[in-house]
Amino acid sequence: MMITTPPPPSPSPASPAPSAPHVPAASHQDFPGELRCVSAARRFITRHLRDSRYEPLIDDVVLLVSELAGNAVVHTRSGEPHGTFSVRLRPTCSALRISVLDQGGYKVPHVRHGCGERGRGLGLVDAIADRWGTDGDGSGRTVWFEVSEPPARPAPAKTNAFPT
Repeated sequence: MMITTPPPPSPSPASPAPSAPHVPAASHQDFPGELRCVSAARRFITRHLRDSRYEPLIDDVVLLVSELAGNAVVHTRSGEPHGTFSVRLRPTCSALRISVLDQGGYKVPHVRHGCGERGRGLGLVDAIADRWGTDGDGSGRTVWFEVSEPPARPAPAKTNAFPT
């Protein structure tokens, strides 16, 4: 009887090194001015921030987009029949700017103070965003906010779980 030793295992191909998180590309999308489309605006932002260096901020950014898109539909002409609103995403050198463009309204957006159940959306924007503001007038307005790039996380320490 002949005993043979099995051939040594072939080396497994090296796993590709994980790529560094990317900066999302500038993008924008228009939406019908209906409350049901606010969730589509959230998906748009999530899709662009997933696997980017801003991914750790997705929950905050999506919350703020919800507030601004909802405000556009409820408080401006964007919510009238055939109205629209737009969401724009634009990275800068150290921050991400998100803008919601509406078709204008009679009121100037402002932070409301108090304990009411409504009117606290811009208060959230003010508390969470690094910067925010408005541009435009009653014929069309942009409400924007910026979040700074999160600090880079150190690469995980390499350990050898299977000592040789």
